[in-house]
Order: sequence, then C-alpha cells, then structure tokens
Amino acid sequence: MEYSNASLIMFYVLLFVILTIETQSIEGGKANTSEKEDRELTKQLRILNKKPIKIITTKFGDTIDCIDIYKQPAFDHPLLKDHKIQMVPSSISEETTSKNISSTIFRGSNIDTGFQNERCPPETVPMRRTRKQDLINARYLMQKTNSIHTNYYTLSPMNYHFVSVEEFSEGKKYFGSAAWMSVHGFELNYEQFSTAQIWVQNGPAEKINSIEFGWMIYPGLFGDTHTRVFAYWTADGYKQTGCFNTYCPGFVQVSRDLYIGARINPVFVYGKNPMALPFKVYRDLKTGNWWLIINDITVGYWPKEIFTHLADNALTVRYGGIAGNEPQAPAPPMGNRYLPQLQDYSKTAFMTRMMYVDEKGKIVDINPDNIQTKRNTTLDSYDILFAGNIGGEYDITMAFGGPGVYVSLEH
Repeated sequence: MEYSNASLIMFYVLLFVILTIETQSIEGGKANTSEKEDRELTKQLRILNKKPIKIITTKFGDTIDCIDIYKQPAFDHPLLKDHKIQMVPSSISEETTSKNISSTIFRGSNIDTGFQNERCPPETVPMRRTRKQDLINARYLMQKTNSIHTNYYTLSPMNYHFVSVEEFSEGKKYFGSAAWMSVHGFELNYEQFSTAQIWVQNGPAEKINSIEFGWMIYPGLFGDTHTRVFAYWTADGYKQTGCFNTYCPGFVQVSRDLYIGARINPVFVYGKNPMALPFKVYRDLKTGNWWLIINDITVGYWPKEIFTHLADNALTVRYGGIAGNEPQAPAPPMGNRYLPQLQDYSKTAFMTRMMYVDEKGKIVDINPDNIQTKRNTTLDSYDILFAGNIGGEYDITMAFGGPGVYVSLEH
C-alpha cells in the first residue's frame, strides 16, 4: 500500500534518522551520539513525552507519566490522525472454562508496576517516561538484531541466537496467538539481552509485518537487569517503521493498571513451583485492531491502519526466545539458563497452553502436526523441545533455553 501524504513522509524521515544513524562508539555498553543526532533525539522525545496530568515515581525508580488518553503519542502517527480510540475490545477471545489454569500445577507471576498506593487518574494512561538513552539503546538493538526475526542473516557486530517452534499450514490464517510463559530472571550486562516471546507475522521477509511480545531482560534497553514486559512491531521488515514498547507512535494504551516495560515479579526459582504468566495478542473481529492482553489485563492495541500485511490476518505464529551479545561479551542465557528437558517442569523454561485465534475469534490449540522447529545455534548452547499435548492443564507445551556460550573475539 503506498502513501503520498507529506506528513507520512516527514514522519518516516524523522524516524529513519533516529533509528538508523550509525553509532559512533560504544562505551560501557551505551551508544554515544553526535551533536546532530542529539538534536534529532531531542525532537523525538518531545513527541513521545507528553505533558503529564500526574507523575508517579515507582518504587523501582521508574518515572511514569499519566497522559491524557486522547493525547498520547500514538496519535502523532500520521496514519492515526483520524483514528477513533477504541476503549474496549468489541470482541473478546476467551478460553473455555474447562481450560482455566489453576494453582495445582504452577503459580502465576505478578507484574509489579511499582505504583504502590498511587494510580493514574481517570481518562489518563500510564506511560514509562522515555529517556534519550532509551531511544539510543533501542535503536542500537534494532540495528543489530533486525534480521533475527525473519530468518535471514547479515553480517553484524551483534551475535544473536534464536530457537522457536512455528505453527504453519499453507493458506491457513491466524488472528492471534497466546501462551503461558514461564518467567525467569538472571543478571546480564549492557552487551547482552534475552527474551521469551511470541511472533505474529505476515508478509514477505523484506516487507514483513510483525507483532512480538513477551518478557525481556536487557539492561541496555531498560537501564536495569530486571525481567520486564516488552512488545515490538514493524510494518516494513524492520526498516523504517516500528519500535520497541512505546518508543515511537503506534501502540494505543488504554489500561490504567499496566504499562509496557513494567517489571515482572516474582520470577521462577529453579526446582521450585513454576511461575508463569499468560500473554495474548488477537485481532478484533469488528475493528481489525490487534489487542495486547497480559495476565488478563487489556493493555491496549496496535491499530490496523499502521499495518499492510497484518491489516487482515497473520499467516505465521511462532513461540520461542532470542538471546544476543556483543562480540566481546559471553553469549547470554536464554529461558532459565539451562538446556530444556521434558521430565521436570520446575527445572526448565517452558511455554504451555500454546494456542491461536481462528477466523471466528475462538482461541484453540495449535496443531502439533503443523509445527516446525527452528534454531540457529548449537545444541549445547540453546535448544527447544516440542512436547505436543501432554494433557492436564498444560495442554500443548514446549521447553526451550540454554546457558549460552563464550564466543571468540574473532568475528
């Protein structure tokens, strides 16, 4: 789909400058910028950080701005200037009662916003304040990992590693994806990141539309080594559109209770009762918007207007993890830091209740016969094991992860 609107061109020019300018140097894992780049980043911050109605400083030190829901950064996207905000989904994809997760097998983690006794006022939404360094680090991560997601690779200073299972059937259409993800925590440095995530995708590799979501540990993006909720989108193969979290206009926040980038706590302790959270994205049957649901909280949505191939449906859903590191840094852990196994789920990272949303808006189990396993790493570093339907409350399940390895400085 082609757009000639002058504002659209100006927006993408600005975003292209911010997201693709070359990093001059890396000191302590943080990218430095030139004076010109610094000016462009300052302009972008003015777009993203709206004047707050209220400011909340969380117990973790995050600054949360309570923004007028109708003036949030999403509506600075040129394709959303006439967009009418959707306050609640017009269709809700629900699992059947018989498949509700109970505490008999594993407990749910919690998302700790750090609000304590405070909350954003009515008709405002919480947004983690974007710092200049956040934009620099997010741009750097996107530059170094943009080819991970589409299974083709280019030479890059960043080493990256992924494992995934893919539900794919020729001609089959998907309208969302969901799973319970075990949640883990470990120390990383600025040169490392690790995710557990779901991909919802459509389109050829060079123009792929993708929504990605789950949890991530990345000090370079969040400024700490805690496990946090993340999301990502692109509409052109990771070139000029899209971003992590809310670091560019696009995602429409509607929840007053949860924001992207919030910390997950507690996390899984090896050998103890498994800790997990439900994640889901699905396309609204009436509006076509893609809703993000985390721990049964409707966080917000990506409007259909910002997509081309995902405007109607997805053709692929994937489940797995990504780990990345600079050449001088050890390859980081993925999952729970151990290679996966299917005997004891208190000692492995897993996704369970792996499901997709069909054309009627119903959430159903993925088909084990349509699963393809993919990896780009050695089995002693990371692996993924698809268990299929193991019954009980787990249903369709896989295990994944690994310790990572030290890599050669020669690259």
